[in-house]
Amino acid sequence: MRVLFSYLLPSGGMETLNRLRAEALIRHGVDCRLHYQLPGAGLQNNTSGVPIYVTNEDDGMRQLLQEGQFDAVVVSNDFFGLERMRRLGFAGTMLFEAQGLGTRQQAVEALLGGATWLRAYANGLVYPQTSHLIELFGGMFSDIPQFCFDNPLDVERFGYHPVPIHSSPIVGWVGRIEPNKNWRAYLQIGAELRRRGHDVHLWTFEDATLNQPEEQAAFERMASLSGLAPVIRRHSNVPNLVMSDYYSIIGDSGGLLASTSILEGFGYAVGEAMLCRCPVVAADSDGVRTFIEHSLTGLLYAQESLGVAADLAEALLLDAGFRERIRSDGRQRALARFAPGLYVANFVQMMRGFGLS
Repeated sequence: MRVLFSYLLPSGGMETLNRLRAEALIRHGVDCRLHYQLPGAGLQNNTSGVPIYVTNEDDGMRQLLQEGQFDAVVVSNDFFGLERMRRLGFAGTMLFEAQGLGTRQQAVEALLGGATWLRAYANGLVYPQTSHLIELFGGMFSDIPQFCFDNPLDVERFGYHPVPIHSSPIVGWVGRIEPNKNWRAYLQIGAELRRRGHDVHLWTFEDATLNQPEEQAAFERMASLSGLAPVIRRHSNVPNLVMSDYYSIIGDSGGLLASTSILEGFGYAVGEAMLCRCPVVAADSDGVRTFIEHSLTGLLYAQESLGVAADLAEALLLDAGFRERIRSDGRQRALARFAPGLYVANFVQMMRGFGLS
């Protein structure tokens, strides 16, 4: 079986997902290729040699499809890409994948706008076990076959290792500087913890090439006005495996990862932090519930309840026993539920439903 995964550009969680599943499926004997319309910083993470094609030209994509002779194409978050693949000659099984469509209202608008393409060109729909995606796809497209299963984590290479202890607790944050990732909440939580007397430092991990300029300027203003600028350290385009170093440093510093997104489809940063024994305080943004059972494997706060978020973060800073239990149980959950082999089994079973093996 030959499969092509197609997405806009290699960055963030989609780059991680594509790389991990391609590696796992190739080990299982499935011939996988990745296609991106545009280049991106995530190309640096492809150290295992997964075949990657970057082209947004019709001629280049047509050649890729003709030479690849793919049995199936998985198009992620690109409704128009479905029609384009058919127009350029692909006649096999084509799946539309949704890994995150913004806020719930944005997802509704996107699905309403993309309904014509889904019904005309997609043989099936696939998405993670995220309640708003399950609800929306099930309610709007019950006439199209649907498949819902967890994404994989890199449980073999990505994990905790001992690191030098940082002098102050670190509150980390991963995302683009744009509204849905809710960086404002992150800065507010950090400011509140410092107001309460905690000498926390703030480390952000971003793809600076994707930050929205107006949001970037607003971030800098808010950091300055809140007095946080001297304790903020910003990182851009850190190679994926190097992030395990940073999560380990944050976890051992006595700090935590703050996940403040308004809505997440899956939330790779949360799962990867848990693998590295870095405790997570997260806005209850749907997708993170896959990882976090409140007070057991992580901590959840209601959206906009930033005082509660600061309380939860403070509990981790002050209660060593509670913190250690969250770190250990979070790591065990990530290891048990998101092994790549589980993803391969679900993916292969899905393909068998279309007569492919």
